[in-house]
Amino acid sequence: MKQRQRETPFLDRLLLSAGPAEPLHQKVEVLRQEARTFLTGRQLPTARDEEWKYCGLKSLEREDFVPAGQIAEKDMPLDLKSYIYPEAEHHHLTFINGVFSDRWSQTDRLPEGVIVANLADVLKQGHPEAVRYIGQYAQWEDDPFVSLNTAVFSGGAFIYVPDGVHIEEPVQLLFVNCGVKEGYFMAPRCLVIGGSSSSMTVVEDHIGLGDNTYLNCPVSEITLAENAHMTHVKLQRDSKKAFHISRLAANISRDSNYKSYSVQLGSLLSRSDVKAVLTDENTHATLDGLVMVNGNQLSDTHSVMDHTMPNCTSHQLHKCIIDGEGTSVFNGKIFVRQDAQKTDAFQENRNLQLSNTGTAYTKPQLEIFADDVSCSHGATIGQLNAEEMFYLKTRGLGAARTRELLTYGFAIDVIDSIPVRSIRERLSKEVKEFTSKSRSIKQYA
Repeated sequence: MKQRQRETPFLDRLLLSAGPAEPLHQKVEVLRQEARTFLTGRQLPTARDEEWKYCGLKSLEREDFVPAGQIAEKDMPLDLKSYIYPEAEHHHLTFINGVFSDRWSQTDRLPEGVIVANLADVLKQGHPEAVRYIGQYAQWEDDPFVSLNTAVFSGGAFIYVPDGVHIEEPVQLLFVNCGVKEGYFMAPRCLVIGGSSSSMTVVEDHIGLGDNTYLNCPVSEITLAENAHMTHVKLQRDSKKAFHISRLAANISRDSNYKSYSVQLGSLLSRSDVKAVLTDENTHATLDGLVMVNGNQLSDTHSVMDHTMPNCTSHQLHKCIIDGEGTSVFNGKIFVRQDAQKTDAFQENRNLQLSNTGTAYTKPQLEIFADDVSCSHGATIGQLNAEEMFYLKTRGLGAARTRELLTYGFAIDVIDSIPVRSIRERLSKEVKEFTSKSRSIKQYA
């Protein structure tokens, strides 16, 4: 370990490496300074912190990173079109190593009044909605990585859909990371604003093209006005040596519907913190997820569904497939505040262990302060169903093929809920590739 690594806390090293960020807006400068003050001298969370009990960061602390903007676009394909979904051909923003790429972005068929642009440019122009909401929902008091993002971010995505406007085609936010030997870090920021009676589908796609080490620390803030509808699909396919630590904060207003589908496939260590606040009556939120880990991968999902007002509903189905020596962690909390009568909330975490060496930690939680509610939660950890395996074998399928099909079936109900056809097709291929390469499936067949 280098001498300066021993003497300087990891977060301070990142701040020193990043240097002063490009000025964007006076409010952003205030937020940055507050975040830097909060971070200075602060250590990374350890196993003694309950929220990080099973997500050790010692391997991250040993790394030394430089800002991604200093890294050349090496090993980058000449054509990125294959990474853009056909449905988002005319609505996509591309970021290469965390830096906005105008060349690979296109927004030429947006309805009148809709803005899909680089967040840095919008803040420089002083867009009132961007200035109003930036930093309002992603709080950092319990998460130093949110403050890190706030202190150093220089770009990201801004989506604004005015009242009554519907975007029929999905908007894709493509974050492409190239493979280089030098370790780097990025902190993209996304701000999504949906006006009253608006609707949109947003695909947040993180892709690692190499087998290299880097830190991806994205933060997304979402606010939906009355009767707004949003579907948010997040795909995490970073390098298998990368660290992906993210925060999503969604503020959902009266009669609005927020649906989130998260698929975690890549990175050595993946940490996803999600918080959805249902701020008024007749609001619905979905936080569904699929995690597939193998080798020594670790995926940690912490979620909060906060019901603050009456007559709201929420749904969460989080599925994990654990192979090799992989580890999955799930901690889901449903809060039902005193005024949130007639709440209907469902939460389930299901873990499928393909190997005998994988580990699953699960902790679903309910905290209910109202007395007229319908809430349920549950968790399962197990292997493939013996009766289902027997049934398929009696139909002539081999043992390995049987295990592949059942594993695919376990994952597919989350994938089938995603409303973008090309994403469903691509993820189906990813699951099939995962099962076909599984040593455990062949070993225990």
